Amino acid sequence: MTTDSRRRLNTSLWRAFVLQIVLISATAFAGVFLAEFAIRELLIVSALEREADYFWARRKITADTPAPNTNTLIGYVFERGIDEVPAEFADLSLGIHDVVTPIGESVVHVSEDNGTRLYLVFDAANVTELATYFGIAPLGLMLIVLYSSAWVAYRITRRAVSPVILLARSVRDIDLETPDLSPFEGEGGGRGGAEIDVLARALRHLLGRVDRFIDRERMFTREASHELRSPLTVIRMACDNLLKRTTLDDDARAMAEKIRRAALDMEELTEILLLLARENEGTLAKRRVVVNDVLAEAIAGYRMIYGAKPLEWRFVEDARLAVSSTPRLLAIVFGNLLRNAAAYTEQGTIVVRVDADGVSIADSGRGMTEEHLGQVFTPAANRLHAQGNGIGLGLVKRIADRFDWQVDIRSAPNAGTTVTVSLPDAEVGAPADEPRGGTVAARPLA
Repeated sequence: MTTDSRRRLNTSLWRAFVLQIVLISATAFAGVFLAEFAIRELLIVSALEREADYFWARRKITADTPAPNTNTLIGYVFERGIDEVPAEFADLSLGIHDVVTPIGESVVHVSEDNGTRLYLVFDAANVTELATYFGIAPLGLMLIVLYSSAWVAYRITRRAVSPVILLARSVRDIDLETPDLSPFEGEGGGRGGAEIDVLARALRHLLGRVDRFIDRERMFTREASHELRSPLTVIRMACDNLLKRTTLDDDARAMAEKIRRAALDMEELTEILLLLARENEGTLAKRRVVVNDVLAEAIAGYRMIYGAKPLEWRFVEDARLAVSSTPRLLAIVFGNLLRNAAAYTEQGTIVVRVDADGVSIADSGRGMTEEHLGQVFTPAANRLHAQGNGIGLGLVKRIADRFDWQVDIRSAPNAGTTVTVSLPDAEVGAPADEPRGGTVAARPLA
């Protein structure tokens, strides 16, 4: 798991925690308002209505019954047409009202019986106090408990996920060429529980199998390459001797030439497999190779091979490049690209250019359709090379990928093909003093 992935996971957990806090807080504040509403509507209003009913009932029995007068409730009785109603009560209709009185914000209940009005004034500050006692205080305690629970859940979740993150990082950093299984020994360390240990053991077992498969593949590739070289050499030499005979008719000579080309391709393929096997094992001797020199030698060879075709070869050196590789692998990669350019160009030009970014090989041949271009690196396209046109671009691409070289192909029908090999790690030097034609003596990289 990358650092960005881990950061996203932690951010997701933190967002979940914050979302819980927001939802809990919103619920708590809504609860306070509901509690205040319930206290006012269900308790205060109901109490005032009962108090008014009780007053009017007592007044029918005793006409001089005094209005209520307590710490939180004050009553006023006014006879219509006789007593002057205070200004703050003058416009109030029957029912419940929120009014600002000399004692502050109040809840006023207005009732009337036989022309006499009763104004019951309840101190609204008591509503807030009651809401605090019966709403805010319990909810505040509940918030503390819920916040603490959410924080503990967040910490437990993060602690549970941490071993998974460490395990994913170990899987990401594993090198399948030389896998190190030690990070998976006891992964979780008791922190992640039995589930993480089971996952770590499964990954360790899987990586062990992969390691054994890779070892078997390397051994088979190495031994098969060695075993195939001798019979292929015998076949090629026999074809060379056979082609030297003047008694062969044209059909037999064509068949012998096909066998010879196929043997050459197989020799090249086995050599590639052997070189790659050595490279995987770390036994392949790499050294600083000047790309320009390899190209000059390959161009000279293919000019001779395809000398019967009216082809113009151009070698343009805008820079001199050197890479850490083996001359043979470079020769195989660029040789196959040059061979394809010459094989699929009946007449015209082949321009090989070396610049600071890499190597490009452009021909004026038949080109390729978009459909073929999209499949040029696939095994199906490689079957086109069964006629003796090299190992195929698919294997060339895999060799390039092994060394982090980028291969790009641009082509159009009857407009030629341009193959660009980018060499990002190449050492760049000044170009040669004059262009080369054919094989030119190697120049030191400036």
